[in-house]
Amino acid sequence: MEPRARIGRNRGQQQFSDQELQHLLFGHGDTAVSLDTTKKVLDELITDFITEMCFEAHRAAQLAGRQKIKLEDVKFACRKNPIYLGKIEEIFGKKEEIDKARKTLDVNDDKITKSNMKALEEPLGDADDDKDFDVRTAGGRSTGR
Repeated sequence: MEPRARIGRNRGQQQFSDQELQHLLFGHGDTAVSLDTTKKVLDELITDFITEMCFEAHRAAQLAGRQKIKLEDVKFACRKNPIYLGKIEEIFGKKEEIDKARKTLDVNDDKITKSNMKALEEPLGDADDDKDFDVRTAGGRSTGR
């Protein structure tokens, strides 16, 4: 059964919770309490968008001879809209940055592991020297000398 046909069975049912929709609307400038009709319309729009995007990504995966959808398939589905594609790239870039930061912390004792210290080190040059360092201040307070 085609994915677009499957969504017809759930037509009229709300896919997202009222709280999720309310937070989304409020985050984009709506009042603290939105109208129920606004939430229903937004729910339908979001559901239709996700369904269409997944259908396009599934079609790209089928053309590549795969059963499962990969990130490249979603990117291919968004290729004609640079805003969507840019947002996907931004989110996954941030995810990689967060994963890299998590690897530097040791899970057992929350200390930075010795093996990952080299990744944190940066080469120091003449530009890093503090010429205006005042020895009379310690911790932001003047020592009075």
